[in-house]
Amino acid sequence: MIPSWTDRALNEKISALDFIGIGFGPSNLALAVAAQELDPTMRGIFLERNGSFQWHPGIMLENSKMRISFLKDLVTLRNPASPYTFLQYEKAKGRLARFVNLSSFHPTRLEYQDYLCWVALGLSKHVKYRTEALKIRPIALPGDSRYSLLQVEVRDTVSGKETVYFGKNVIYAGGGTPRIPAPIRLTPNIIHSSEYLHHLSKFAKVEMLDFAVVGDGQSAGEIAADLLRRYPTARIHLIISGYALRPVDDSPFANEAFFSSSTTEFYQSTEGLQEAIRSELWNTNYGTVDSDLIDEIYYSGYIDEVKGRQRLFIYRFAKLISAQQIDLNVKVLISNRINGTHQELQCNCVVLATGYMRCLDQNLFSELLPLIARNTKGEIVISRECRARTVVEMDCGLYLQGYSESSFGIGDTLLSLLPFRSKEIFEDVCKHTVKYPRGTCRVSFSPRVAAAENYPPKHYLENDPDRLYAVMDRYKLATLISGQQSGEPIVTHVPLILDRSRGPKGVLFGHLDRANPHVDELEGRQILAIFQGPNAYISPKVYESEQLPTWNFIAVHVWGKIRMLTDRTSIVSGLASICERADHRTGAYRLDPNDPRIEALLGFIVAFEMEIEDLIGRCKLSQDRTKSDCQRAAAELARFSEPGANIIIEKLLGERI
Repeated sequence: MIPSWTDRALNEKISALDFIGIGFGPSNLALAVAAQELDPTMRGIFLERNGSFQWHPGIMLENSKMRISFLKDLVTLRNPASPYTFLQYEKAKGRLARFVNLSSFHPTRLEYQDYLCWVALGLSKHVKYRTEALKIRPIALPGDSRYSLLQVEVRDTVSGKETVYFGKNVIYAGGGTPRIPAPIRLTPNIIHSSEYLHHLSKFAKVEMLDFAVVGDGQSAGEIAADLLRRYPTARIHLIISGYALRPVDDSPFANEAFFSSSTTEFYQSTEGLQEAIRSELWNTNYGTVDSDLIDEIYYSGYIDEVKGRQRLFIYRFAKLISAQQIDLNVKVLISNRINGTHQELQCNCVVLATGYMRCLDQNLFSELLPLIARNTKGEIVISRECRARTVVEMDCGLYLQGYSESSFGIGDTLLSLLPFRSKEIFEDVCKHTVKYPRGTCRVSFSPRVAAAENYPPKHYLENDPDRLYAVMDRYKLATLISGQQSGEPIVTHVPLILDRSRGPKGVLFGHLDRANPHVDELEGRQILAIFQGPNAYISPKVYESEQLPTWNFIAVHVWGKIRMLTDRTSIVSGLASICERADHRTGAYRLDPNDPRIEALLGFIVAFEMEIEDLIGRCKLSQDRTKSDCQRAAAELARFSEPGANIIIEKLLGERI
């Protein structure tokens, strides 16, 4: 007999997650950072249907800049000391000085996307990619009078396998869906702006092109400018609803609307005042274009006029009536909103820069929608912490990110508020979630950190990453430990080369003999690497006080997930890094990538990278003794170690020996 969902929930109640995040775009990425920093013992997971982190890939244009300061990243305004800030990203990439030298607060969208991917990579252990949420069901367990869990049914988008997760809270950040004006239907040549870059290849060989761009906001302006640059002979038909492209209001007074305190003030305002504020601030986000971009588009049109041609055509007060693809062309009909006249255009492609809609998926939320409270306008009633209010009392919670502009104002869908909103949501989740006592069957959000709470003693633990990286850099031969399917451990000793510029915590490169049975246990697996520093027996005669003999040592434990490397460039680059990092002497041997012996070698090795997720130092240096005895023990450890070990020992102790 197959157990019912309620039976499964009852059996798995003790292992229910504290929270389940659906969607892993910037909103839930900021929440993942907040969870990591505010309470790493909370147990959570994020579900994302794409195979990796993505942020508007279809409109990631090279020349596009962010409309917000880099200081409004995922975390800085909440925690400037966070390892996940944009400046920490620049430091990790080795570009911090050059970025500062730009004297710009507005990075390109390409670089900001890379920042988001960098943060996502550092939190990847908490994400189930290629996992599509199908249904959210409220669960009332036998004997309970209220719903206590939310059951999320999911499907692996590759294998099709379906499974289920149970959580005390669900945090939904599914993003917007393209707004397609009726009665237009999408075709290969009638596309939404979100898919813009994915469709350009089909026009590469067409000599004379006509593009229609519908919309008067930032995306429309960026696409029009890109088409003018990309296709020197193309004609661009810009269909706008007003008289002209309007500049965005990014003045400091207007931007105060995106302060967290302003959001609270908006939330507490009367309905009439909320409508007035939204109307006043409409041009801070909607139907506007950056002034510099407007100047560029205008100048491009002017230069064409100088050359005796016209490539940019602007249709004012226009409304798109229909667009019909016939063979490889699109017939477009527009009307003038003022005088009602019609005009027909023949184009190769129509790009609908018509924005996005924010509404809950009817299938995913079908069993929750009847339980969600709504106001007289039919809008979802939501708490200041983004928790949806329900018509019945529930012990579980549904949090919605980016679906309540009427409650929070224009900034609800923007990046500016993410640091504050993630903190507010997560703290509310913690407040409503019953904590299990220590010792129950429960896994923490960062299990290795929690495991170190009890053993070894805290004075033997080292968390300073610079000190830990120094050990890993000097003592490169690591011990890899993982488990086989049989449950037996498998161990290999291998040099691992650290690259701190990649990922929030760095990446390790290594390689194994292809015949090593460990190879079959690595791909996609969690693994432990132990870097063993100096160690030595410490005689009681070393100490000033009366002591028993002991053994001191330095070790760094590193956890991460393995990914195999298949392309020659990455493998050879990694092999070359071993020579470069292991021997710094002038004239030292360096690997020639074109050495013919490498080709023969590649057939006998397997190369891999290990994305560092957690690391901790276990450094027994007699820290529990007096300062004098600690110094004497450190000197003894250095005496029995290889030359130069004293540098590492002094770095860990923070003083000379």
